[in-house]
Amino acid sequence: MRDMVLVLNFDDYASRAVTRKLRSERIFCKIVPGNTSLEDIQAQEPLGLLLAGATAGQTPSGLDARISSADIPVLALGDAAGMLLKALGGEVGEPVLQGAVMELSYRESPLLEGVENGERLLPCACELQLPSGVKPLCSAQETVIGFAHETLPLYAMQFEVEQNDPEGSMILRNFAFNICGCTAWWDEEAFVSRATEEISRLTGDGRAVCAMTGGLDSGVSAMLAYKALGGRLKCIFVDTGLLREREGEDFLAYYRDQVGMDITRVYAGDRFLAALKGITDAEEKHRVISGLIRQILREEEAKLGAFNAAIRGTSGNDVMFGNRPAAPAVSADVPLIEPVRDLFKSEIRAIADFLGMPQEIIYRQPFPGAGLAQRILGEVTEERVRVLRKADAIFRNEMVRSSAAKRLWQYFAVLLPLPGDGQDAAICLRAVHAGERTQSYAARLPYDVMENVVELIRRDLPQVRRVVYDLTPSANFAGVEWQ
Repeated sequence: MRDMVLVLNFDDYASRAVTRKLRSERIFCKIVPGNTSLEDIQAQEPLGLLLAGATAGQTPSGLDARISSADIPVLALGDAAGMLLKALGGEVGEPVLQGAVMELSYRESPLLEGVENGERLLPCACELQLPSGVKPLCSAQETVIGFAHETLPLYAMQFEVEQNDPEGSMILRNFAFNICGCTAWWDEEAFVSRATEEISRLTGDGRAVCAMTGGLDSGVSAMLAYKALGGRLKCIFVDTGLLREREGEDFLAYYRDQVGMDITRVYAGDRFLAALKGITDAEEKHRVISGLIRQILREEEAKLGAFNAAIRGTSGNDVMFGNRPAAPAVSADVPLIEPVRDLFKSEIRAIADFLGMPQEIIYRQPFPGAGLAQRILGEVTEERVRVLRKADAIFRNEMVRSSAAKRLWQYFAVLLPLPGDGQDAAICLRAVHAGERTQSYAARLPYDVMENVVELIRRDLPQVRRVVYDLTPSANFAGVEWQ
């Protein structure tokens, strides 16, 4: 068995929350789809399974019911508790508690060691009909909130583990340590050691190629590969001409000049502008840019010769939300290594810090895959890219100079073409704080700072006729961007 817990994803937010909690306790865990088959689960040899669901009163589907008799400890949270109950022959009724603060009464159990009775907000709890062999574990008045099997290591609670939740964190620790038998081995040093060993093993005595985007995910992946392979790593950086001010130069100054990586920078701004000519739809822009990046990577790889492995900076969020960064087009028999695919952004930053990467690289603002093209409404032209790049640099520099940046999650500029001859534009400024789950809300920036930003933009960019600020909240990460 491998010393880890698999988190079956039945809700993105809940899965990320419990994974972060477990990893903060140095317990290694990874997220897999909720409908992962028993065979695939057993192939990974976890010490336990955690079913992470929301608390909306809607029992999800897709669970392989055979896990209830697979001799693997299981803890089901939130609405996933209903799935485990059904797999054991029980029934889930209608919601009986919604948005209620209730006094919870816990029974004696290795899962609840150290957990005391107390009040808890229950967003939603359904009526549960327990089958033979299943006993109540937690109740709110007459409502069963949690249950356990009498002889098998199967447990469930109809609530999620919240951000500041001592009892929930204790339940997770008890499950991992007391029931699954996990040990606290996972930290940055252990991750780096395992990642570099895996890269070395899969590459053998040959060379590896890595497509670098300028972002942190591919940067950390390349650093791990460089630590494992040294000069046998070859990196390709496609400069689309759609980067922020000095981004390409700063990228090379660190990774090539300071670290010593072998990096080929491909200047392809003219090709991307030509490919984007006449295109105004955001999805089409992204498709064209992604396709051209892959084409250029194929061209460059052909010039560099054969490789034994390819490195790609896929992160945990990419896996969860179905995104995949571009990778060199190596043949199908060459392994594709994704060193940080199980990590969230905060964990990738922690690894970067452990590797000694500078703070300005670690905490650089997120940037969409389509670059500035995604932040230009309408057609992408050389002049519009120039105007947006300058306006964005002014805004970002002023946020840093005023210290407002320390309180922000993201901040950037968007270009809006104005009616007329197409030369005049409006700049929309966007700055957001991260809220609960995947929400974000507009930051209240100091008025004098905003006035200064507007003055600088209008002084340096006379074609900008209007500067506005976007106060719109967003319900998800994608909503932070305009397109």
